[in-house]
Amino acid sequence: MKAVIIDADLRFIEMIEKTFLSLEKEDENAGIDVEETFFVAGNALNGKDGYELIKKERPDLVVMDLKLPELGGISLLRKLRRENAEAHVLVTTEDTDFGHARQAIELGIDNYMLKPVKRAQFKKAIRQIRDKIENEKALEKAFTIENIFTGCLSGQFRPDRNFHQMTREKYGFTLEEPGEVFTLWLGGNYMAQRQTARRILQNTLSENNLSGCVLEVDIWRMLFAVIYKDARKKQDYQIFRQHTAPLLAVSISGEMACFWADMEHTGDILDMLTELRRLREWNLLFDRGELIRPEDIESLETRPLKYPAELETQVKKAAAAEDGEEIKRCYYRLYDIFRRGIYSPAEIKECLIRFSMSALDGYKTTHVIGSELRIQYCMQTITEAVTWVQIRAAMEEFLGLLRDEVFREKGDEELSPLVRQAVQMIRKYFDHGITLEETADRLFVSEEYLSSQFKKETGRGFTETVRYYRIVRIKDLLINTTLKLNQIAELTGYTDPKYMSRVFKEETGVLPNEFRKSVH
Repeated sequence: MKAVIIDADLRFIEMIEKTFLSLEKEDENAGIDVEETFFVAGNALNGKDGYELIKKERPDLVVMDLKLPELGGISLLRKLRRENAEAHVLVTTEDTDFGHARQAIELGIDNYMLKPVKRAQFKKAIRQIRDKIENEKALEKAFTIENIFTGCLSGQFRPDRNFHQMTREKYGFTLEEPGEVFTLWLGGNYMAQRQTARRILQNTLSENNLSGCVLEVDIWRMLFAVIYKDARKKQDYQIFRQHTAPLLAVSISGEMACFWADMEHTGDILDMLTELRRLREWNLLFDRGELIRPEDIESLETRPLKYPAELETQVKKAAAAEDGEEIKRCYYRLYDIFRRGIYSPAEIKECLIRFSMSALDGYKTTHVIGSELRIQYCMQTITEAVTWVQIRAAMEEFLGLLRDEVFREKGDEELSPLVRQAVQMIRKYFDHGITLEETADRLFVSEEYLSSQFKKETGRGFTETVRYYRIVRIKDLLINTTLKLNQIAELTGYTDPKYMSRVFKEETGVLPNEFRKSVH
């Protein structure tokens, strides 16, 4: 650390320099890092030269007298403080004027020592200042924007008057001021997608000159961008709604949910994130990538969900009859009911669990289920679901726990065991994007062999068969539900509804909406 000496007495300067050298050796013998001890970078015999020396060297410590020629000590201190010079100051002087001492103290000096100065006392004062500087540097290193908000989240920081003053001086804001927060929940994709998400959020902040930072909450599988200064509410919200959320939706695969909230006090970030986390399940009522605010949820006019007793009877009969395709149709009709009205997520989940338990009861009339624990896990997943992707995965596992015989069709017995298994897998997973490679891998054969045998016995290629079942399912959903094209695409294994429409037209000669109009 640098020190400079400003004193009109050259002999005193030499004594102080020798004391610093002695102190440096003592520190070295004590194992103190060289960077953590003082060395004299220069000296000056008057206030004017001392000021220029300080500007040039930017020292950590100034040892100075108050009685200086050309520019007095008090005037020099005032000039330094006006220019926000952060050097610590140790005054060594013969000036006994209490008024001068008071002025020096008010200008933020660290110690005031009357000459003649005893070497032991001087060393003690220097060590105290050195420790103070080290503590300040440690605090400076820790006192970053990220650490401030991490501290708020962990409860480590309890902002008080001094804390607010520090943030105001260093960053130009306090935690008492309004702020905004964008949160992104990634669920099971969190570890794989968080770097991509972080980059997009950081770019949004920098490209729009927003004073904010991006943090990750691993335990909640969430990232958030907090805007802590000059919050522009509607303008900032529109940036994230129109640009950031849609970009995240196309850049991130799988489940996600986006939320936005205004904060009366930026320091309330933990309470706000806790509330947004509680509201996550309302994402089920919005399209993927749509930016949701608490006021958007409050404005929803939800209505009671009438349980579909008639549809429950149908699914129980289908389960008892081992009619896998009819079971799926019942679930698609149930899904259509959910998406046709505005119902609370809690009621939707309760209805779905009850419906599934009824299907299970129907299946139990003719079969024994040995996977009760896994079924309970599926139902628990539905209870905690935030996206339809999660619900769909839970339902696929649930249906998969029912015996494979549920997905049999007449004619399967004429196929070889290998091709019969491949066909049954297509029927079960065509709406999940199953591929020839995955199927061959599960059946422990090569892709080439499965492909040739499949076409030889069924008359159609593997991919052609997958597409056939998808088209049949799309037609079924267009005829029997009011689902939107993006919802139908999601249910039939297409990530892009436009691509689904193109494939549908290639197979049928008309677009999906044209087909729907023609049959109604």
